[in-house]
Amino acid sequence: MTDIKTPEQATSLNDVRVGIDDIDRRIIEALALRMRYVERASCFKASAADIPAPERVAAMLPERRKWANAAGIDGNFVIELYERIIPWYIARQIDYWGNHRSGQT
Repeated sequence: MTDIKTPEQATSLNDVRVGIDDIDRRIIEALALRMRYVERASCFKASAADIPAPERVAAMLPERRKWANAAGIDGNFVIELYERIIPWYIARQIDYWGNHRSGQT
């Protein structure tokens, strides 16, 4: 395995690319872990209609903006990103609920 250097330690374009590839892999792994939590949340929802939880989305977006700004990344970009991924996760959770929970009490 190639050693991952910090951005400050990178001495070549290849070092930078290796670092970016490692981060992208970890982002994808984090998104997959997030999906497992989303699927688990379906265990606590009485029906598929309970899944969207717009009040939860409304509460979490400002916090994500704050986290982004504190990390030095544009909060507006992060909000746009979440506005894209949240509906996808909701749709996947609805599908998951339908396949694993429908008909259960």
